[in-house]
Amino acid sequence: MAFILRDAQQLAQELTRTEVPAQGLAIWSLGQAGLIIKNHAGDVLAIDPYLSNAIERNHPDTEFVRNFPPVLPPQALSVCDLVLISHFHDDHLDLETLEPLAAAAPDLPIWLPAPDIARLPLSNARAAKTGLRIDAGHFSILPVAAAHSDYERDAEGNDRYLGYFISSDGVSLWHSGDTLVTPELRAQMQKLRPHINVLPINGGDYARLKRGIMPNMSFRDAADLHHALDSDLLLPCHYDLFSCNRDNPAWFVDDMLTRYPGKKFHLLMPGERFIYLR
Repeated sequence: MAFILRDAQQLAQELTRTEVPAQGLAIWSLGQAGLIIKNHAGDVLAIDPYLSNAIERNHPDTEFVRNFPPVLPPQALSVCDLVLISHFHDDHLDLETLEPLAAAAPDLPIWLPAPDIARLPLSNARAAKTGLRIDAGHFSILPVAAAHSDYERDAEGNDRYLGYFISSDGVSLWHSGDTLVTPELRAQMQKLRPHINVLPINGGDYARLKRGIMPNMSFRDAADLHHALDSDLLLPCHYDLFSCNRDNPAWFVDDMLTRYPGKKFHLLMPGERFIYLR
């Protein structure tokens, strides 16, 4: 897979210069499950930024080799008001992204699931817990339990895998994190009814599970869930960075156009900016 990436300096400047209309969000893709989100008030947050090649450098025999280089240097995220981490896997919780970022912005809070906070040895690490709201500027963020093959909790009952329901200026976005669809998750999100769903579409299969690769919802699961929630826009994720852990995103496109004609979706490319207006 070949990508023509945007200039990193231009993209970094765009994060600051972009003015977001009322009842809107600006969304940039970092690849994999990583996003940057900016609201009308100018608040900026990042989710699951993997901006290094730490996995393949630290594990030379790994099959997890990037299809494209990072779209930004970690320090570019110093414009953010907070960072959200969904879980501890290296392509979501990347120390080689977060440590340089913390050095550049030592007061920037980085939220991650409480059971794994010790994995981030930084003074600005914060413990995210299901149902305990996080407020940052004009962002209101609700951590939502995720089931990355299953729900997993520590001795205190804190969920190890999280998604985040983010609302600002009358617009809501749910980044599910890595998860399967469960009856509990579907029921909860039907109550919250996000305008935008960010859902993985890489799925899972016997061959990957045998190699220790945990499953996510499939493209069909994501399409069905999006339809069941009656949300406005589906932004799939987890389909571009690693060839070893994805399904063909064209199958997702075909499925949406065949089974849910008229339902809005968009496949973000690395570094792309998308403006959503309610």
